[in-house]
Amino acid sequence: MERLIPLFLLALSFLPRVHAFTLNNTVSAAFDQDEVKINVAAHSCSNLGITNDELLSLAEEAGAKYWNKVPTSRVRLVRGQVIDVSTDFQTGLVCSSQAGGSCEINPALSVANDITISCNTNLTNFSNSNSVLGVTVPNNVSGRTITGALFLLNDNVNNSFRTKSNSEKMAIVAHELGHALGLGHSSLDKNLMYFQSLESRQALGSDDVDGITYLYPVEQPTGGCGTVAYIDPPQSGGPFIATLLFALSCALLVGFSRNEKKSVPSLSK
Repeated sequence: MERLIPLFLLALSFLPRVHAFTLNNTVSAAFDQDEVKINVAAHSCSNLGITNDELLSLAEEAGAKYWNKVPTSRVRLVRGQVIDVSTDFQTGLVCSSQAGGSCEINPALSVANDITISCNTNLTNFSNSNSVLGVTVPNNVSGRTITGALFLLNDNVNNSFRTKSNSEKMAIVAHELGHALGLGHSSLDKNLMYFQSLESRQALGSDDVDGITYLYPVEQPTGGCGTVAYIDPPQSGGPFIATLLFALSCALLVGFSRNEKKSVPSLSK
């Protein structure tokens, strides 16, 4: 009986977990490519105290420090370039209309591909508050595939972004990049995707890792088990027991792995 206890503990380790992360859409939409570029719109961010090149470098560092470090996720954020866009990206509304919490996308701000960061001076996008530092919407979506996502930074006078430390600016940008990839907010303040900016937050939390892995999983087949040779001491009768436990553990591993894939997190509204 004692030899069955480790097997029981192994089974418990594969039980489905309840997730607290959410998605920012109702269809689990995500980019279909493994490498997503971050581009910056080529216009002034005068009230943020940052140049386009500096913003691009900050976003590149944010992707590398946070999202690119998740070993169970296939997505990687990479540096794009400063791109020319219309002035609508600087002054326009991301939603042409809003009702019941839904956003009707303004086609003038639709992103053709990847992620575009733009400084924006229209305070309506930020709930008429300088404490709202950014807003991000995957605004070019087909079915369950995100083709392009828009990330607007609040570029109004007295915005609080410019007074933040460099590490907090990086965390803020990384948070919005998480939205661009398809994630919603976490209800737990230890996670980067918590709705408030916290200066002490310097790494992803478990919800962040679970969420990005759910949307961009690394394929890890669990269809079989490896073997190892076993030489049993004389007269112990051990090979049969060892083989039986090995077969049972393989069956439990495959069974619980399949159940884990079927668990579905709550979706954001």
